[in-house]
Amino acid sequence: MRKVIGRSQQASLCSIALALSSAGLGSAPAFAQTPQDDADANIADIVVTANKREQKLNDVGLTVAVVSGDALKNQQINSLADLAQTIPSLSFTNTSSNTPVYTLRGVGFYETSIGAYPTVSVYSDEVPLSFPVLASHSAYDLERVEVLKGPQGTLFGQNATGGAINYIAAKPTDTFHAGANLSYGRFNEVIGEGYVSGPLSDTLKARLSGRSERADGWQISNSRPNDRNGKVENYMGRLQIAFEPSDSARFLLNINGWADKSETAAAQYIGLTPQNPILDPAVAAAPFSPLTPRAAEWTPGVPFADNRMWQTSLRADIDVTDSVTLTSLTAYVDYKQRQGTDGDGLPTRDVDLLQDRGTIKNFSQELRLANASQSSLRWVLGTNYEDSKVGQVVRSDISDTSSNATLGTVFGYPITNATLSAFQRMTNYAFFGNVEYDVADTITLKGGVRYTNAKTSVNSCNADLSGIPFDTGPFFFDVLLGGAAGPYRTGDCFAINLLDHAVGSVAPGSPGNYVDTLHEDNISWRVGVDWKPKPGILLYANVAKGYKAGSFPTVSAFEFNQYLPVTQESVLAYEAGFKASLLDRALQLNGAAFYYDYKDKQLRSKEDAGPFGILDVLQNIPKSTVKGFELEFVARPVSSLVVSSTFTYLDAKIDEFSGINAAGVPANFAGVAVPYTPKYQLGTNIDYEFPISEALNGFVGGSLTYRSSTVSVIGGNLNPSTLTASAVAGAPLFRITSYALVDLRAGIQSANGRWRFSLWGKNVLDKYYWNNVVADFDTVVRYANKPATYGASVAFKY
Repeated sequence: MRKVIGRSQQASLCSIALALSSAGLGSAPAFAQTPQDDADANIADIVVTANKREQKLNDVGLTVAVVSGDALKNQQINSLADLAQTIPSLSFTNTSSNTPVYTLRGVGFYETSIGAYPTVSVYSDEVPLSFPVLASHSAYDLERVEVLKGPQGTLFGQNATGGAINYIAAKPTDTFHAGANLSYGRFNEVIGEGYVSGPLSDTLKARLSGRSERADGWQISNSRPNDRNGKVENYMGRLQIAFEPSDSARFLLNINGWADKSETAAAQYIGLTPQNPILDPAVAAAPFSPLTPRAAEWTPGVPFADNRMWQTSLRADIDVTDSVTLTSLTAYVDYKQRQGTDGDGLPTRDVDLLQDRGTIKNFSQELRLANASQSSLRWVLGTNYEDSKVGQVVRSDISDTSSNATLGTVFGYPITNATLSAFQRMTNYAFFGNVEYDVADTITLKGGVRYTNAKTSVNSCNADLSGIPFDTGPFFFDVLLGGAAGPYRTGDCFAINLLDHAVGSVAPGSPGNYVDTLHEDNISWRVGVDWKPKPGILLYANVAKGYKAGSFPTVSAFEFNQYLPVTQESVLAYEAGFKASLLDRALQLNGAAFYYDYKDKQLRSKEDAGPFGILDVLQNIPKSTVKGFELEFVARPVSSLVVSSTFTYLDAKIDEFSGINAAGVPANFAGVAVPYTPKYQLGTNIDYEFPISEALNGFVGGSLTYRSSTVSVIGGNLNPSTLTASAVAGAPLFRITSYALVDLRAGIQSANGRWRFSLWGKNVLDKYYWNNVVADFDTVVRYANKPATYGASVAFKY
């Protein structure tokens, strides 16, 4: 065992429910406004729950980006990747195993297993979705999305060193409401979404909502021109029942789930990096992918998914006194995964994950007491508990790797397969408190602290299930161990303990399963001050420290060193900013500057595994720093025109680390950039509405987003020494180049907001860009984003 000691109710948009699509720092706002809202609409009136109590956004001394439910629909924000495009400093990365990865202000953890905790935690109405894959299909029937930037450990817990994303679902209504939205776009994309909401009795009301997505494949096989990949087939549903037996007791039951039967993304083969001297002829002869958006390659039948998740949560708000409320959040999540991914960008099987099966069973409980928001001394006291069981079993086909060709030629053991597994149990508990005190009418002091205790146990194994006499398992037992462990039996764990101590019952030099426990604790904290020198102006400064828990990898291991965990990382963040509502609240200016001292950043990198090439390990980077600033303005020069723009500058650097990066390059990486962190990011949005008749309005709008170049691995400007050929000769393989995207929309809607018809286009200039580059084994591959898409949408409300 390792012991490491470190230290709603429904929110209302007030008078601008349809006026604002977003106006938080770092967002690229869009607006949908009906004429009758003009007199009362203001940019500064958005209500958020960033401090786990309802507050106006301009009263919150934190950097918070907000995107409304209307903006999600009107801008065709249909995925996690789309959401990240609207939030500067937030990056989305597609991975070879279909697990989403977020990086916020340079703080991220690129780990592809389903049991890895993130650095940017995701919540649905403050209920944790503890693992990134659980949040894959949460963006439907929402009131808004809040993105909190910087460490959020005091109120949202560990694993929020980068920040937190909170999906706020639209809630049951006091009167009957219903609505539907139908969209048709390129690649025969059909998206339907609808809801029904209203009272069932004097004390009971409900809301039922759902969404379906389907589309044809958009990727074209390089070797089979009539073959397509990327089919979309997703289903989502949510039932909420609100029960208010008295004025002092409120309950909200939320039962939701989704099913994903889409095809996982295929990659573009752009570099050849043989890991062994003898290369399979099929791999050697494979052409590089054309560098166009739709080009890709995969083994037929491999990319698929049949994944599903359901969650049940119960929120209870009990007024203990006139000024103190007890809140309970209880939730259970059940997730099952069965999918296949092709990560080599080839029609052959260099590395194909034929079956990637997994389960997550997660229970969480939060209890907290909070006093009334009107008090000059506002406090929250609470406790959390989480219990998660995560299992993952991955069967890979490596028939065409250079390891197969070399070991088959030299030793007569042509390894063709391996099955890796990891079964983990995570238990965490925490105690937290937060306080805000108005020492004067214009000055508020803030402070918060959380103690967290985390324990993770793992049982990992690499096995050969083929039953073939001269395959992977027999090679380990007959050749590497020289028969000392006896003959190989199908299913035995063959990874060798090359550590200097026994692990569980496995002695040094012996094969077996890796069984270990990681036990850590920490103290997160935040202090700050808010100053309002005049109405409409907020100046704030915060210092916060947050932690992300350590974790074990799920990897194809040759020896036990690959199974070793990373320990917890920490971020000490300094931030100062302002929020200014000017010109009778027709102009909003926001800004923030920040500096992060980033210790023990967790990194998925490589180790040299001899005849097996470079294989995955997890490592801690001793020290990194992030510094930057964000600026935003939102202006309404006339009631029907809204213009907004955001700019973000990030300078994220590794200060101290020597080792092997995820591309297999050994070096001293001091001074290199942190991956997935563009230095410059710009977002601009314009929406204009105009009357056509008394009953009809027209609208037009457009968005521009720009992101400068970044890298997908530390030292991404260095190519591996094993590189023998490339589709981008002379250029760094692991660079993600800069890009600018233009989206357009126009349409008509009824003056009373009951219906809306729009035409839209995304990436209308058909920009070729990508969000990830991965060293798979013998190949280096890119994951490209979609080309130009366009379509029409119609929406109705009752």
